[in-house]
Amino acid sequence: MQLFDQQFVFSTQPWYRLARHSLFWLVVMLYFGLLYGIFPLRHYLNHGLEPVKALLISYAWSSLEAAIYMPNHMVLTYGILYLLLPHYLYKGQYLSMFAGVLLLGVLAAFVSIFQAIYIIGPLREANGLPTPELINIGYSFMAGLRGSTTVAGFATAIKIMKDWYLKQKALRQIQQEKFQAELQLLKSQIHPHFLFNTLNNLYALTLRKSEQSPAVVLRLSELLSYMLYDCNADEVPLEKEIAFIRNYVGLEQLRYGDRLDLSMSFHGDLQGKQIAPLLLIPFLENAFKHGTSEQLDQAWISLDLAVEGDTLRFKLINSRDPEEDHPERLGGIGLQNVRKRLDLLYPQRYELQILPEEDLFLVTLTLHLPETPALPNTHLIQTAAVS
Repeated sequence: MQLFDQQFVFSTQPWYRLARHSLFWLVVMLYFGLLYGIFPLRHYLNHGLEPVKALLISYAWSSLEAAIYMPNHMVLTYGILYLLLPHYLYKGQYLSMFAGVLLLGVLAAFVSIFQAIYIIGPLREANGLPTPELINIGYSFMAGLRGSTTVAGFATAIKIMKDWYLKQKALRQIQQEKFQAELQLLKSQIHPHFLFNTLNNLYALTLRKSEQSPAVVLRLSELLSYMLYDCNADEVPLEKEIAFIRNYVGLEQLRYGDRLDLSMSFHGDLQGKQIAPLLLIPFLENAFKHGTSEQLDQAWISLDLAVEGDTLRFKLINSRDPEEDHPERLGGIGLQNVRKRLDLLYPQRYELQILPEEDLFLVTLTLHLPETPALPNTHLIQTAAVS
């Protein structure tokens, strides 16, 4: 079916265009042959011709007459398709379009009068068929107008539908390219933003000449490996994303030590699920940047991620200094990006709430994940567990 659509219906190659048009006019000829074949059929049956023979001769004769009128139909049809549609209708000049159709229709009707009188009439007389209606010029005019406008109207409807489909297809392609460009821009913003924060953590440890600096470098290399090689895909296994979260949190734990009370829980149907890479990290970055790093006393973070069926529920709560006001947290680069990515990747499939309280900050995300086959990546979570 797809081969038929692409190579026959929508191909611009001359051979396929000729085949399409030939098929259309063949159908038109057979249609009018069947429609008007009843009139000579009565004549032949009244003259004692066998029914089967009369039927074949009648429809053959009607098809011949339809073929004679065909050039008349073609002039009106192609005049509308390739002259009036592109020059008037598609440019919004509707009055000119109407006038053009009316002019070509009347011209086709007058031509049909001469066809009826000087071609069809003599042929009927030569074969002993009645021709009383052909003598009436008014009847011939209306018959020609009706036949030509019927054919041209049907062809015009096909042409408009085809042009509309191609326009919609091109529009969808443009929207898809825009979507991909915007998504790539958001991802390119996430990477340097995340790397900048991580390098700041490493810098703080090296200033203190901490023995944990080599461990930070090791974890940083694992994070960069994930960002460079896995995050190029549109979606990654959820278990890989969880492993990345664990590595990132482990890196922050090395930085804050005992000053941070951290609780993490990952449970539910984690296997075989896919998620957009680095989708949840901006929430954690904000929790550490605007919560833990700005509290002199004991700070705490609670993270809970659960999957039931195809629904992921992410809940993150972190302490905050009640004396500090951070309105920018609701509109920083990280959170702006994650909102836009959710709108692009999961439209109508997520619920996000960000609630700043006096002494804590709450983020809840409910996300409907696509169904995918299970992937054997369960070892990734264990190997990346925080030591």
